[in-house]
Amino acid sequence: MAVIPIATPYTMAVTWRQYVVWRKLIWSSLVTNVANPLLFLFAFGFGLGRFIEDIDGMRYLVFVVPGMVAYSAMFAASFETTIGSFSRYFMQRNWDATLATPVTLSELLFGEVLWAAAKAMLSAVSVVIVGWLWGGIPSLTGALISLPIVFIASIGFACYGLVATSLARGYEFFSYFFTFWVTPMFVFSGVFFEIDRFPVVVQAIAWALPMTHLIAIIRPLSAGIPLDLGWAALHLSYTIALTIAAFVIAYRRTRRRMFD
Repeated sequence: MAVIPIATPYTMAVTWRQYVVWRKLIWSSLVTNVANPLLFLFAFGFGLGRFIEDIDGMRYLVFVVPGMVAYSAMFAASFETTIGSFSRYFMQRNWDATLATPVTLSELLFGEVLWAAAKAMLSAVSVVIVGWLWGGIPSLTGALISLPIVFIASIGFACYGLVATSLARGYEFFSYFFTFWVTPMFVFSGVFFEIDRFPVVVQAIAWALPMTHLIAIIRPLSAGIPLDLGWAALHLSYTIALTIAAFVIAYRRTRRRMFD
Protein backbone atom coordinates (compact mmCIF):
# COMPACT_ATOMS: atom_id res chain seq x y z
CA MET A 1 0.00 0.00 0.00
CA ALA A 2 1.39 3.39 -0.96
CA VAL A 3 2.21 5.66 1.94
CA ILE A 4 1.52 8.81 -0.08
CA PRO A 5 -1.69 8.30 -2.13
CA ILE A 6 -3.01 10.33 -4.98
CA ALA A 7 -6.41 11.95 -4.64
CA THR A 8 -8.45 8.74 -4.84
CA PRO A 9 -12.27 8.73 -4.64
CA TYR A 10 -11.99 7.67 -0.99
CA THR A 11 -9.59 10.53 -0.28
CA MET A 12 -12.01 12.98 -1.83
CA ALA A 13 -14.87 11.43 0.16
CA VAL A 14 -13.00 12.22 3.39
CA THR A 15 -12.44 15.79 2.20
CA TRP A 16 -16.09 16.14 1.19
CA ARG A 17 -17.23 14.87 4.59
CA GLN A 18 -15.21 17.62 6.30
CA TYR A 19 -16.72 20.19 3.96
CA VAL A 20 -20.28 19.08 4.76
CA VAL A 21 -19.59 19.43 8.49
CA TRP A 22 -17.84 22.77 7.96
CA ARG A 23 -20.91 24.24 6.27
CA LYS A 24 -22.77 23.94 9.57
CA LEU A 25 -19.99 25.81 11.39
CA ILE A 26 -19.11 28.23 8.62
CA TRP A 27 -19.43 31.53 10.46
CA SER A 28 -17.28 30.68 13.47
CA SER A 29 -14.76 29.12 11.10
CA LEU A 30 -14.60 32.26 8.97
CA VAL A 31 -13.85 34.35 12.05
CA THR A 32 -10.76 32.27 12.76
CA ASN A 33 -9.53 31.62 9.24
CA VAL A 34 -10.45 34.84 7.47
CA ALA A 35 -11.13 37.67 9.94
CA ASN A 36 -8.07 36.93 12.08
CA PRO A 37 -5.43 37.39 9.33
CA LEU A 38 -7.30 40.39 7.93
CA LEU A 39 -7.11 42.09 11.33
CA PHE A 40 -3.37 41.43 11.44
CA LEU A 41 -3.03 42.81 7.91
CA PHE A 42 -4.91 45.97 8.82
CA ALA A 43 -3.01 46.48 12.09
CA PHE A 44 0.48 45.97 10.70
CA GLY A 45 -0.10 47.21 7.15
CA PHE A 46 -1.61 50.51 8.19
CA GLY A 47 -0.18 50.75 11.72
CA LEU A 48 3.50 50.11 11.07
CA GLY A 49 3.05 51.32 7.50
CA ARG A 50 2.66 54.85 8.80
CA PHE A 51 6.11 54.71 10.40
CA ILE A 52 7.96 52.62 7.80
CA GLU A 53 7.94 54.27 4.39
CA ASP A 54 9.53 51.41 2.48
CA ILE A 55 11.33 48.16 3.15
CA ASP A 56 13.47 46.09 0.83
CA GLY A 57 12.79 48.60 -1.96
CA MET A 58 8.97 48.49 -1.75
CA ARG A 59 6.18 50.16 0.20
CA TYR A 60 5.60 48.49 3.54
CA LEU A 61 2.03 47.48 2.67
CA VAL A 62 3.31 45.83 -0.53
CA PHE A 63 5.95 44.06 1.55
CA VAL A 64 3.61 42.80 4.27
CA VAL A 65 0.65 41.58 2.17
CA PRO A 66 2.45 38.49 0.74
CA GLY A 67 3.70 37.68 4.23
CA MET A 68 0.14 37.79 5.53
CA VAL A 69 -1.02 35.59 2.64
CA ALA A 70 1.55 32.99 3.69
CA TYR A 71 0.74 33.36 7.39
CA SER A 72 -3.02 33.02 6.85
CA ALA A 73 -2.52 29.83 4.85
CA MET A 74 -0.04 28.43 7.36
CA PHE A 75 -2.23 29.12 10.39
CA ALA A 76 -5.45 27.79 8.83
CA ALA A 77 -3.83 24.56 7.64
CA SER A 78 -1.94 24.05 10.91
CA PHE A 79 -5.02 24.63 13.06
CA GLU A 80 -7.17 22.26 11.01
CA THR A 81 -4.79 19.27 11.18
CA THR A 82 -4.01 19.78 14.86
CA ILE A 83 -7.07 20.85 16.86
CA GLY A 84 -9.52 19.78 14.16
CA SER A 85 -7.96 16.43 13.25
CA PHE A 86 -7.19 15.53 16.86
CA SER A 87 -10.81 16.17 17.78
CA ARG A 88 -12.00 13.88 15.00
CA TYR A 89 -9.47 11.21 16.00
CA PHE A 90 -9.46 11.34 19.78
CA MET A 91 -12.75 12.88 20.91
CA GLN A 92 -15.26 12.07 18.19
CA ARG A 93 -13.69 8.74 17.11
CA ASN A 94 -14.45 9.70 13.53
CA TRP A 95 -11.21 8.17 12.28
CA ASP A 96 -12.13 4.77 13.75
CA ALA A 97 -15.48 4.88 11.98
CA THR A 98 -13.89 5.94 8.70
CA LEU A 99 -11.28 3.18 8.84
CA ALA A 100 -14.07 0.62 9.31
CA THR A 101 -14.97 1.39 5.69
CA PRO A 102 -12.76 0.61 2.65
CA VAL A 103 -10.88 3.89 3.27
CA THR A 104 -7.20 3.24 4.08
CA LEU A 105 -5.21 5.21 6.65
CA SER A 106 -3.16 6.96 3.99
CA GLU A 107 -6.34 8.01 2.18
CA LEU A 108 -7.84 9.24 5.44
CA LEU A 109 -4.78 11.31 6.29
CA PHE A 110 -4.46 12.69 2.77
CA GLY A 111 -8.14 13.62 2.84
CA GLU A 112 -7.50 15.54 6.06
CA VAL A 113 -4.55 17.26 4.38
CA LEU A 114 -6.54 18.28 1.30
CA TRP A 115 -9.34 19.70 3.42
CA ALA A 116 -6.88 21.69 5.53
CA ALA A 117 -5.22 23.00 2.36
CA ALA A 118 -8.62 24.03 0.99
CA LYS A 119 -9.36 26.03 4.15
CA ALA A 120 -5.89 27.54 3.94
CA MET A 121 -6.62 28.71 0.40
CA LEU A 122 -9.86 30.34 1.53
CA SER A 123 -7.85 32.41 4.01
CA ALA A 124 -5.08 33.18 1.53
CA VAL A 125 -7.45 34.26 -1.25
CA SER A 126 -9.32 36.51 1.19
CA VAL A 127 -6.08 38.28 2.09
CA VAL A 128 -5.14 38.60 -1.59
CA ILE A 129 -8.48 40.22 -2.41
CA VAL A 130 -8.35 42.66 0.50
CA GLY A 131 -4.67 43.39 -0.06
CA TRP A 132 -5.34 44.18 -3.72
CA LEU A 133 -8.28 46.45 -2.87
CA TRP A 134 -6.07 48.33 -0.39
CA GLY A 135 -3.31 48.78 -2.94
CA GLY A 136 -0.92 46.27 -1.40
CA ILE A 137 -0.58 44.09 -4.51
CA PRO A 138 0.96 45.94 -7.50
CA SER A 139 0.79 42.83 -9.69
CA LEU A 140 -2.54 41.03 -9.42
CA THR A 141 -1.40 38.64 -12.15
CA GLY A 142 1.66 37.72 -10.12
CA ALA A 143 -0.46 37.23 -7.01
CA LEU A 144 -2.79 34.88 -8.90
CA ILE A 145 0.19 32.95 -10.27
CA SER A 146 1.45 32.54 -6.71
CA LEU A 147 -1.76 30.86 -5.49
CA PRO A 148 -0.90 27.35 -6.76
CA ILE A 149 2.42 27.67 -4.93
CA VAL A 150 0.54 28.70 -1.78
CA PHE A 151 -1.63 25.60 -2.19
CA ILE A 152 1.42 23.33 -2.42
CA ALA A 153 2.89 24.94 0.68
CA SER A 154 -0.47 24.60 2.45
CA ILE A 155 -0.36 20.85 1.90
CA GLY A 156 2.97 20.95 3.69
CA PHE A 157 1.63 23.03 6.57
CA ALA A 158 -1.20 20.52 6.94
CA CYS A 159 1.28 17.62 7.02
CA TYR A 160 3.34 19.28 9.75
CA GLY A 161 0.17 19.58 11.80
CA LEU A 162 -0.55 15.89 11.30
CA VAL A 163 2.88 15.07 12.71
CA ALA A 164 1.94 16.95 15.87
CA THR A 165 -1.42 15.17 16.00
CA SER A 166 0.32 11.80 15.69
CA LEU A 167 2.34 12.69 18.79
CA ALA A 168 -0.37 14.35 20.88
CA ARG A 169 -1.95 12.66 23.88
CA GLY A 170 -4.12 15.64 24.70
CA TYR A 171 -4.88 19.17 23.56
CA GLU A 172 -2.19 20.57 25.84
CA PHE A 173 0.49 19.09 23.58
CA PHE A 174 -0.37 21.55 20.82
CA SER A 175 1.00 24.37 22.96
CA TYR A 176 4.44 23.09 21.99
CA PHE A 177 3.51 22.96 18.32
CA PHE A 178 2.13 26.49 18.14
CA THR A 179 4.83 27.98 20.37
CA PHE A 180 7.89 26.36 18.80
CA TRP A 181 6.68 25.87 15.20
CA VAL A 182 3.84 28.21 14.23
CA THR A 183 4.98 31.28 16.16
CA PRO A 184 8.61 31.19 14.90
CA MET A 185 7.30 31.12 11.32
CA PHE A 186 5.08 34.08 12.12
CA VAL A 187 7.89 36.21 13.57
CA PHE A 188 11.07 34.98 11.84
CA SER A 189 10.02 34.01 8.28
CA GLY A 190 10.00 37.53 6.88
CA VAL A 191 6.34 38.37 7.30
CA PHE A 192 6.99 41.84 8.72
CA PHE A 193 10.73 42.43 8.20
CA GLU A 194 13.56 41.18 6.03
CA ILE A 195 15.34 38.07 7.27
CA ASP A 196 18.75 39.75 7.22
CA ARG A 197 17.75 42.06 10.07
CA PHE A 198 18.09 39.13 12.48
CA PRO A 199 21.32 37.69 13.92
CA VAL A 200 23.02 35.01 11.83
CA VAL A 201 21.80 32.18 14.08
CA VAL A 202 18.20 33.36 13.79
CA GLN A 203 18.60 33.70 10.01
CA ALA A 204 19.69 30.05 9.84
CA ILE A 205 16.62 29.03 11.83
CA ALA A 206 14.41 31.17 9.61
CA TRP A 207 15.68 29.54 6.41
CA ALA A 208 15.05 26.11 7.90
CA LEU A 209 11.36 27.02 8.23
CA PRO A 210 9.18 26.27 5.18
CA MET A 211 7.21 29.51 5.30
CA THR A 212 10.38 31.53 4.65
CA HIS A 213 10.78 29.76 1.33
CA LEU A 214 7.12 30.31 0.44
CA ILE A 215 7.38 34.05 1.09
CA ALA A 216 10.61 34.23 -0.91
CA ILE A 217 8.63 33.06 -3.95
CA ILE A 218 5.31 34.85 -3.62
CA ARG A 219 6.58 38.28 -2.50
CA PRO A 220 8.38 39.10 -5.78
CA LEU A 221 5.43 37.75 -7.77
CA SER A 222 2.82 39.91 -6.03
CA ALA A 223 5.12 42.96 -6.03
CA GLY A 224 5.81 42.64 -9.76
CA ILE A 225 9.56 42.13 -9.19
CA PRO A 226 11.49 39.74 -11.47
CA LEU A 227 11.74 36.29 -9.86
CA ASP A 228 14.88 34.17 -10.14
CA LEU A 229 13.45 30.89 -11.41
CA GLY A 230 16.48 28.90 -10.23
CA TRP A 231 16.11 30.06 -6.65
CA ALA A 232 12.34 29.66 -6.86
CA ALA A 233 12.81 26.02 -7.91
CA LEU A 234 15.12 25.44 -4.95
CA HIS A 235 12.67 27.04 -2.52
CA LEU A 236 9.81 24.94 -3.90
CA SER A 237 11.88 21.73 -3.90
CA TYR A 238 12.79 22.24 -0.26
CA THR A 239 9.13 22.79 0.63
CA ILE A 240 8.02 19.66 -1.23
CA ALA A 241 10.76 17.54 0.36
CA LEU A 242 9.70 18.64 3.85
CA THR A 243 6.07 17.93 2.98
CA ILE A 244 6.79 14.37 1.85
CA ALA A 245 8.92 13.69 4.92
CA ALA A 246 6.23 15.08 7.24
CA PHE A 247 3.46 12.99 5.68
CA VAL A 248 5.51 9.80 5.89
CA ILE A 249 6.31 10.48 9.56
CA ALA A 250 2.67 11.28 10.35
CA TYR A 251 1.46 8.16 8.56
CA ARG A 252 3.91 5.81 10.27
CA ARG A 253 3.35 7.22 13.74
CA THR A 254 -0.44 7.24 13.34
CA ARG A 255 -0.41 3.69 11.98
CA ARG A 256 1.67 2.49 14.91
CA ARG A 257 -0.56 4.31 17.35
CA MET A 258 -3.86 3.06 15.97
CA PHE A 259 -3.03 -0.48 14.94
CA ASP A 260 0.00 -1.71 16.93
